[in-house]
Amino acid sequence: MNSGDEVSRAVPRVAYERWLGALARAGWSVLLGRPGDDAADGDPVPVGEALGRVTTAPVVARWPSPRTACAAMDGIAVRAADLAAAPGARDRTDDGAVRLSAGVFEWIDTGDPMPAGKDTVVMRERLLPQADGSMIVVARAGRGTGPEPRHAEHGRNVRTAGEDFAAGEILVPARRRLRPGDLSAVAAGGHVTVTVARRPVVAIIPTGDEIRPVGAVPHGGDIIETNSLMLAARCRQLGAAPAVSAVVPDDPDALAAELRRASAQADLVLVIAGSSRGRDDHVAAVLAQVGGVAVAGVAIRPGHPALLGHVKRPPASHPRATDQAGIAPVIGLPGYPLATAVIFELFAAPMVGALTGQDLSRQRVRARLDRDWASPADVEDWVLVTLAHDGEGGVPVATPARRGAGSISLLARADAWWPVPAGQGAFRAGTGIDVLPLPGTS
Repeated sequence: MNSGDEVSRAVPRVAYERWLGALARAGWSVLLGRPGDDAADGDPVPVGEALGRVTTAPVVARWPSPRTACAAMDGIAVRAADLAAAPGARDRTDDGAVRLSAGVFEWIDTGDPMPAGKDTVVMRERLLPQADGSMIVVARAGRGTGPEPRHAEHGRNVRTAGEDFAAGEILVPARRRLRPGDLSAVAAGGHVTVTVARRPVVAIIPTGDEIRPVGAVPHGGDIIETNSLMLAARCRQLGAAPAVSAVVPDDPDALAAELRRASAQADLVLVIAGSSRGRDDHVAAVLAQVGGVAVAGVAIRPGHPALLGHVKRPPASHPRATDQAGIAPVIGLPGYPLATAVIFELFAAPMVGALTGQDLSRQRVRARLDRDWASPADVEDWVLVTLAHDGEGGVPVATPARRGAGSISLLARADAWWPVPAGQGAFRAGTGIDVLPLPGTS
């Protein structure tokens, strides 16, 4: 892969495929970058911290649950035979009650182990304790007053040993992104840690002489560096581990050094700003020098100056599976916040999904356009929209936001992206459209 492979203004799908193809020709495979399926390549983490992590192997129960027969209700533990033999069991009173003498039952609470010899629990709602220590057991609601066979009571309200799961049973399969209920099952099966796949590391390199860190007071043309904050949060949402560099000045040598340094431990490198053709935009030239450029420019708005390529790792770096490749994929993202967000969703998100072996695609929802709209015909146009429900058929109404790739507030106010395919320029109010909810939008 080199600058001669450069493709200008490819549509996003083609650009992504060309990038993967160029990476493959350079010896990289997503399987080389993906954490392995064996425990040796995984990280043991406390169960309580494993939410969203991906298992490397099936998690097997160390013991059964419950470990012994136990009560499923509050009440009394009895033998079904004693209940059947009690006075009134064969010839019930008008209300269908039977009497148990003292000594043939024991009080028990939900979850308590069953006493030896007892096989049934009568729930507390059916019990009338008597002054002489005996117990009146009333008929269950909805039951008649006629004789009730013994088998109708035997084992009632008792959880048997292993009823939930047996020792050795698989609780969670391999390559499962752990959910809250999974954590509970893993802990119930006797595990305090669970081995999960290593999170792919995404290096994030903000660049620009005018960029200042969060917390600084901007002066003149200074810009607070917020793109890395957004990208790092998005990486965490996708199950990746972000590694954010200090701001790199618009200096080719400094950028080359940081690309090499960051790639040593990263599975994917994101460079923010400097991908266009301004006097201080050096990413394309530097990337060609330290690795290669596969795609320069994408037919997308916002975000058309994006770059896709790779950087060669320093020797003996990154002691993981990706060592076999010797390169790390690189995405050059435009500096405007909306462009940064779009390019991340189009290229970084699917790459993280490939590295984790997960399908990270999100479901689009149907909406109805509230006004006429025109998009350029020669590019894929990503338009931010707000969604509102007007009660007509449950389909939300989509209101496109004003243009402005540099407007951070638009992302905070919007609900979804509307990806308008190239060649579909004009839309009338009321047209049904498919929108992609913003990450984290309920």
